[in-house]
Amino acid sequence: MKKYAVLLLIVAVTLAGCTPLERQAYNVAVGAKAFLDSEKASHPECSTGATSTLCVDIAKAVAAKDVLLDALTVYCSGPAFASGGACNPPAKGTPASTQAAAKLQAAISGYNQTAADIKAVTGGK
Repeated sequence: MKKYAVLLLIVAVTLAGCTPLERQAYNVAVGAKAFLDSEKASHPECSTGATSTLCVDIAKAVAAKDVLLDALTVYCSGPAFASGGACNPPAKGTPASTQAAAKLQAAISGYNQTAADIKAVTGGK
């Protein structure tokens, strides 16, 4: 349930106007949800504890998507965002801004790598 609440908050980010990093993270998160839902539906054996390479990669990608959502929440955290409003990224040029942006970018890269791993196992499908 928490994940859906975060997704709703991400939608609020989109509607309120975004910086390129926020928009990129949002787009990756939305794409990740659709891609992973499709992969899980195509491979129901993975929900029963199968340990094939594909199932392990799907589990890693789900975890990477969750990390991305958490990093986006941290990046956007602030009074307005906490109450469902616009993203409140740290002020540019501050150490917090640099760190939060780097962590969010790393989370995006981490998810993208796990998605690429799945595509490699499935032949890009």
